[in-house]
Amino acid sequence: MNDGRRLLIGAMFVDTLGGGLLNPFELVYALEIAHLSLTTAGVVLSVAAAAGIGIGPLAGAVVDRIGAPRVVAAANLLGLAGCLSLLFWTNGWGYGVGAFFLSANMRTFWAAFTPLVAGIAGAAELEKWFGRLRGARYVGIVSGQGLSGVFFVAGLHTGLRLLVLANGLSFVVALALVLAAARVRRAPAVSPEEEPQQPRRGYRPVLADRVNVALAGLNVLATLLMIAPVIVLPVFILDRLKLPTWLPGALGALLTATATVGLLFGARLVRGRRRLRNLEIAAAIWAIGCAAFLLAPLALALAFTALVAGVLLLGLGEAFYAPTADALPAALAPLDLRGRYAALHQMAWGISEGIAPTLGAAALSVGSSALWLTLVAIALATALAYRVIEGPVRGRDGITG
Repeated sequence: MNDGRRLLIGAMFVDTLGGGLLNPFELVYALEIAHLSLTTAGVVLSVAAAAGIGIGPLAGAVVDRIGAPRVVAAANLLGLAGCLSLLFWTNGWGYGVGAFFLSANMRTFWAAFTPLVAGIAGAAELEKWFGRLRGARYVGIVSGQGLSGVFFVAGLHTGLRLLVLANGLSFVVALALVLAAARVRRAPAVSPEEEPQQPRRGYRPVLADRVNVALAGLNVLATLLMIAPVIVLPVFILDRLKLPTWLPGALGALLTATATVGLLFGARLVRGRRRLRNLEIAAAIWAIGCAAFLLAPLALALAFTALVAGVLLLGLGEAFYAPTADALPAALAPLDLRGRYAALHQMAWGISEGIAPTLGAAALSVGSSALWLTLVAIALATALAYRVIEGPVRGRDGITG
């Protein structure tokens, strides 16, 4: 592992360490420091997230003009600006501006993530490095969540401000590590004769690539299958199954740990197959995992087994999906359009984050079986769609590893 890759892993860990500290307390910060009502705070966060979606395509175009490292650096500066707004502008406006900058930070970062990794890893190593870097991010999130309680030794209000300060400092450290990693980037994998040197402007060639647009659309369904179960599981466990309050957190930790282990050490899981086939496998695993939750209401003794099995399968599916989906835009895109291709695929996360709460709540209001059957149907349809689109893709997705 060269120094640039080590630095990038460190940047991913530090970045999400700060996010893991603050993210669980964003609503609490709104209530206690910005003095907003719960409803108002929720609306502010939703509006900020929706506004941030539009930043992704802009960031993708900028990546193709000035390079991924500079855009990742800009993303960290946006995150720092968000923390400063929260820290020093302690009212509703400051909270709204801070939430928007933090949302813009995420959308900008993910638009640049695929081109950034493709710039330091060879084509045969993409999934391995996407997996390692995502794994480092997950470890950072869990570490931050675990350490957050320490900050409240000084009291609630002081602790909340210290969390924001620590998150801001994490952006500064991550910025320094990313810039250092960029100085030791590998040589370009293609020659000047293979790719045009002058970037093509706009999104017209990206949107004209129908295969790419279709796969970006399928990514909305795939990300929905990652987000929706995580959102609805606590309600399902506590409200419908009447199980202990410690269980949702424990299962969330198990899901994250399963995905992290798969991402860090499971490169062999995806190696040697077409990328679309790996995405199909991920969707099929999610279908089985959601189906396992159908067994939980049948008997108390069965509930714990069904929940653990379902969560393990969700984590395993994520280990198949995440590095493959990160690498797919790099495989599909011409070199000078990687930023735009990646941004189009990454928009799926913002869209899914808007759909998942409404879909989950609506399905669960009908009944627990309706919820999980809906997600099983979406997962099976997604798996089938990935299989059907293999023909039109004509091998552009490439072979993993």
